Amino acid sequence: MTIGSGTGPADGLTALYAQWAAALGQPSGAFDANAVAPEVAKLLQAYTALVGGGMSLPPLAGIPSGRWRATLAPWLQAAESAYQQWARSPAAADYVVTTAQSAMTHRKSLPTEWGQGYGAAAAARDAFGLPAEGMPRVVMWEEGAARVYQYGESTHRSAPLFIVYAMINRPSILDLDAERSMIRGLVAGGRTVYVLEWGDPGPADQGRPLVDWVLGTVDRAVRAVAGRRAIDLMGICQGGVFALCYAALEPRRVRRLVTLVTPVDCHTPDDVLSHWIRHLDVGPMVSAQSAVSGAALATAFQALAPYRLGVGKYLDLLDHADDPRWVQRFRRMERWVHDSPDQPAAAWCDFVQRCYQQNQLVRGTLTLGDRAVDLGRIEAPLLNVYALDDHIVPPAASRALAGLTRSKRYDEIAVPTGHIGIFVSQRAAGLPARIAEWLARR
Repeated sequence: MTIGSGTGPADGLTALYAQWAAALGQPSGAFDANAVAPEVAKLLQAYTALVGGGMSLPPLAGIPSGRWRATLAPWLQAAESAYQQWARSPAAADYVVTTAQSAMTHRKSLPTEWGQGYGAAAAARDAFGLPAEGMPRVVMWEEGAARVYQYGESTHRSAPLFIVYAMINRPSILDLDAERSMIRGLVAGGRTVYVLEWGDPGPADQGRPLVDWVLGTVDRAVRAVAGRRAIDLMGICQGGVFALCYAALEPRRVRRLVTLVTPVDCHTPDDVLSHWIRHLDVGPMVSAQSAVSGAALATAFQALAPYRLGVGKYLDLLDHADDPRWVQRFRRMERWVHDSPDQPAAAWCDFVQRCYQQNQLVRGTLTLGDRAVDLGRIEAPLLNVYALDDHIVPPAASRALAGLTRSKRYDEIAVPTGHIGIFVSQRAAGLPARIAEWLARR
């Protein structure tokens, strides 16, 4: 199978990931580089088969310790480049639409080949993955599956910092590792941090539209922890869209606003995710299943950059096999990656249609209920943080926010990482302190 043939990559990629997951599922939970290296070789060979044009791998036997990434970098870059060319083609968008709609027609939660590969990887996470190394926290509010957790001691010296994370993943990525923790850095900067965790949606959540989550759940959570006080509000990815909507509709409740890797303009030329789903009819997905499969969405995100995400990180793992702390951090990341909650159907459909398909936020046509979301109503100081190598939310998609609000102060921070690296990469190590410093300005 070659990309040039117009055949989609999903079946091959997930089968490869299943192989890798099986290789990681060692009963002891230990990592043995010598045992896993042959599985990496199989992975590389199979990935190469996905790319046409006679591309071949260099000899894999005898690659010295610590040189996997360097040895295979030219191949990896060429393979990713070939894939990205295909991913931006009409054939790729057609494949995604056809596959997704076929799944909906047969009332499946996700394509069979996606589910098999993802399921094998998810099964391995308990054997190989590690839970987050989180700091102590206290439940301050709960409603259904949603929880608000407090980090750090309560203080009235500064406004509460309330974080709205995306519904698509768990916010544990913000405190995954003691040495690289967004939350620990913010608490060290003198903030009391509150994090809204959406949890797993139940049957009663499936019909709730987007407005019910933004002006319902978010608003009630904010009022529960802050009372009448204005808050410092931080929104991350999809949660950044929620934060912008909330700040526009309830401007008096937001003292300062921070957005991280937030999609504002979803029709930028380099937005592969938007290219794939712009013409997808998501309506039948809502009626065909009780929830949108988190496993399917995780597979789709992996497929946006499979050589970087599905091969590159494992070469890095082999290169750092002698560093127990590095391997431990990798194992925590693997557990987080495979822990993707299902999405409440109506809200997910609303979000995709309004933001990714109709681009209503940047066009100024978004409404929630009977209220217009006018970003021009936001006057709070605004810090917009984006990642320069983001494969999910390209920098241009976030930078489109500039000029759309009437913020008294608008600042940007560009971080030389990817979408997830902004929270865990060494290159983003100083980001929490920079955010805390910005919030402390008067």
